[in-house]
Amino acid sequence: MRILLVKLRHIGDSLLLTPTVKAVQDAYPDAQIDVVVRAGTESILKGCPSIHKIYTTASPEKSKRSGASFLNDLRLLAAIRGEKYDLAVEMGNNDRGRTIVGLSGAKKRCANTHVYQIAWPWKWLMTHLGSSEWSIIHRAQADFLNVKDFLELPQQEPGPLIFERSATTAPPFPLAPGKPLVIFHPGTRWQRKRWNENHWISLGTALIAQNHQIVISVGPDPEEIALGQRLVQAIGPGCISTEGKTQWNHLAWLLYQARLFVGVDTAAMHLAAATGTPTVALFGPDSDARNWSPWKTPHRLIHFNSDEASTLPEVMAAAAGFLAPRPLNS
Repeated sequence: MRILLVKLRHIGDSLLLTPTVKAVQDAYPDAQIDVVVRAGTESILKGCPSIHKIYTTASPEKSKRSGASFLNDLRLLAAIRGEKYDLAVEMGNNDRGRTIVGLSGAKKRCANTHVYQIAWPWKWLMTHLGSSEWSIIHRAQADFLNVKDFLELPQQEPGPLIFERSATTAPPFPLAPGKPLVIFHPGTRWQRKRWNENHWISLGTALIAQNHQIVISVGPDPEEIALGQRLVQAIGPGCISTEGKTQWNHLAWLLYQARLFVGVDTAAMHLAAATGTPTVALFGPDSDARNWSPWKTPHRLIHFNSDEASTLPEVMAAAAGFLAPRPLNS
């Protein structure tokens, strides 16, 4: 069986697809499972061995698209049609994804029509329409139900997110030996999701005083890099920044070594879940934890509002709980 899953969203959304891919492989071990995601999001899927092939289409950011995007999509459709898929499922709930599925040539072309009604011509291009209610549940569950509507899966819910340790690579900088590692991820393109910068400094200073090592994970955006540099300078020795130079396989390697991840609602938070890293997840005023909380990893959710005085004591207490000495096995 040849199966195509199409999810054209942001980076974290791509990673949330991995439990469903694994569930399909477990149910159909001889199946070829391919995915289509937005350009720039594909590398976070490199740790999921159940995926046979990754196709990419236009970037989620319109500013990164060009006139060549249309031609690239035509080439993509030609490649997909050449595979002669048995099943194609649209999971990103957008018209570009529906177009790819609808024109894929797959024998069974599927999309969900419960939350967002599908208009003509996309409805006409589909052979099957799903009716699962996914708007009020976690997005990892939503992906699973969107496929389970069209494919018999014995599991009742998806497993954990996947980025296997064997796919990780050590980052291009050393760590201090013998010190427990804590990863901070303070940056996000959405300012409303950011926690107070002074709180990060206070938390980092306290953890350094307790002999922890801190790595501040930041993306390649210059503003995020500058944020990481300010935090390193304020927190002091024992704290370093990735300077936007690490890839997802590097961050996954760090997370597998870490005792704790503290971060805002981003793809890095979901990668921490994929590595099983205990997580303190900071959710801003419009981040919906029902949909986006860390999936199947030990975690503590901390909700904050942009105008509140401080959630720092709550975050410090949550971090201390995860970093407390582990009891020896009797």
